[in-house]
Amino acid sequence: MVSPVLMFNYFFGSDLRSVQYLDIINRNNDYLNVITLPHKISGRGRKLNPNPVEKFCIKNNIHFEYYDPNTVYENMSTGICVSFGRIFSETFLMKNKPIYNIHLSLLPSYKGPSPVEFSILNEEKIVGFSVFEINNKIDDGKIVFQESFSIDSDTYASDIYETIISLFDNKYKQISENLTPEKCKNEYKLSYTKKFIKNDYNILKYDVLTAKKMIRAFDVIGPAFLSYDEQIFKIHQYTEKKHAFPIELTDGILYPSIITPQGKSKMKIEDYIRGNL
Repeated sequence: MVSPVLMFNYFFGSDLRSVQYLDIINRNNDYLNVITLPHKISGRGRKLNPNPVEKFCIKNNIHFEYYDPNTVYENMSTGICVSFGRIFSETFLMKNKPIYNIHLSLLPSYKGPSPVEFSILNEEKIVGFSVFEINNKIDDGKIVFQESFSIDSDTYASDIYETIISLFDNKYKQISENLTPEKCKNEYKLSYTKKFIKNDYNILKYDVLTAKKMIRAFDVIGPAFLSYDEQIFKIHQYTEKKHAFPIELTDGILYPSIITPQGKSKMKIEDYIRGNL
């Protein structure tokens, strides 16, 4: 029996997007140390809630501890970071190198917090992910692995996230056993992304084409929404099929297919029409 890969023995992550990568890495390691963030106050009750990574560790009996920027992890051979929620200081990196990051773009394109969403909004045809060694600049370290794939005008952000998870799973052994900088072909242009705020998800003031891109781009971090008949409707998906709940935008009609009406659960548009129109 072949021994599991032991290259990454520390994992840094905190939100829901971290968990699937943590699962893959944990399955390929005999013993993994997880570093995550302390409980934060959330919800209407303002309770202290553990983050998704901590919950996963507890459920699967994985050792974890809370991040302390002053800690030196003496037994860390190599760390990997996915959607951690903290920027490592130069001092921390000097004491704890090397730590690698999985970034969901073909660097140096789309540096920053929202590469998948910007790729859809900018109508990219080729997307992918990069694994690079973290330094003291944003998404700027030496790239050790890149993988690309094609998308089309029907691709949602969730499709890209799932494809990258699958590719990372399939390529994990190759990535972890060969952490040497690749020769940069310089075929991807430098660009940056920003963090979206809630109002960025409002599609009402846009044309149909832009609204469709926004719905596809924000189906994970959003969703897109609009105010209709003095209610907020979250729009998860759209259809080209006409129905009895048309939404008038600046240049035409959008037909949602999956929505969350204000105060209700997510539902298919047929169910909403049947019960409300």
